[in-house]
Amino acid sequence: MRALPLALLLVLAGCGGSGPADDNEAALERAAEQSTPEAAEVLRNAAENGASVQDAMQAAGNAQAAADREQPAPPAQGAKPHAPGDPVPPPKIPAHESGNSH
Repeated sequence: MRALPLALLLVLAGCGGSGPADDNEAALERAAEQSTPEAAEVLRNAAENGASVQDAMQAAGNAQAAADREQPAPPAQGAKPHAPGDPVPPPKIPAHESGNSH
């Protein structure tokens, strides 16, 4: 749901044109342009069918969340393995004389 908050702001900012149905359709189309493919499909369908902006945004968020759950998690990255000959424990680095360790 990374793009939906920004898209919702654009939807709300874009209201104020020729008529409520036209405004909703244009706002949903602008939101679809900034959304994930799953959310964009829901938003475009809602724009064509004259759905309310709030309901369309909720449905798009649900579609995007479902798609995010289906994505495999990235592989976990562990610590650097200990190589033969590495000191155990690692050597300590002296602090700077100014008192800052950075």
